[in-house]
Amino acid sequence: MNTFNRTFGGPALAAALLSAASQPAMACSTCKCGDYTITLMGTEKPYGGRLRFALDYLHRSESQGSGVNQQETDEQRALFGVSYSVSEDLALAIQVPWVRKEIELGNLARQEARGLGDIDLSARWVLYRSDEGVSGRHLAGLRGGVRLPTAEQIKDSAGQRLDIDAQPDAGATVPSLGAWYGYYRFPWFATVSATYFQYGEGHQNFHGGDVGLVSALAQYGLTTSFALQLGVDARHTAKNEFSGAADPNSGGTLAMAFVGVANRFGEDFLLSAGVQLPVIKDLNGAQTEDANFRIGIAYDF
Repeated sequence: MNTFNRTFGGPALAAALLSAASQPAMACSTCKCGDYTITLMGTEKPYGGRLRFALDYLHRSESQGSGVNQQETDEQRALFGVSYSVSEDLALAIQVPWVRKEIELGNLARQEARGLGDIDLSARWVLYRSDEGVSGRHLAGLRGGVRLPTAEQIKDSAGQRLDIDAQPDAGATVPSLGAWYGYYRFPWFATVSATYFQYGEGHQNFHGGDVGLVSALAQYGLTTSFALQLGVDARHTAKNEFSGAADPNSGGTLAMAFVGVANRFGEDFLLSAGVQLPVIKDLNGAQTEDANFRIGIAYDF
């Protein structure tokens, strides 16, 4: 079997590839748009016993509100992950985020925090496998997980707790459940997933809106180790709440186009990079989502 099939679609790797100026905004960070497990869980067919270590880097920015109540957010997020394929039908994963976030208010006041975010536990199951090919050309199954309230509460130099908007994460328990489908036939690979996230209440009485997320990715291998990637990620988010009051500048529908590349070096090292560009924005109130940049590396044992 050639290297590309082993890397991007063969049976040798595991399953399936975010009032007054003194008043703080109620935004916190919106849910990331896209499949956050794409590097860690892989785009390849499953095989039992694979252990993968991965590092993903995400840079994103957004603004919410207007005038003196406008808030701009700049976020850099590093995701350290480990996944293990228990069998050819089940893969488990954990991702630990380290976050740097800076917010700037309309009055030019700034807050910055660095620290541990909310840890993700996730799993993917293969429930259907067609008879074509070595181990099936069409695969489908379920995905699920839970985000744990592990985020640190960061304080400023005076010992005062920063606003929830500047904190690394919301500090909420977030279970998720969804389904996925994958198509594998060199040089093509394609996958579609849909996931629902139910947000619990987090730090400082912040309650993020529930999220429905759909991701589609197509990959074409130019060589046995280098591939182009195109995708669309869409989310619909309910409005956030702060102490029971809904934030008018939160929630809505956003779709982003993804363009990227993936390259394998040798048998075990994978590098991928890409950019997300907003193409459909039907957001509540005053919100602007900028382009997102992603880069990921993974090493298999």
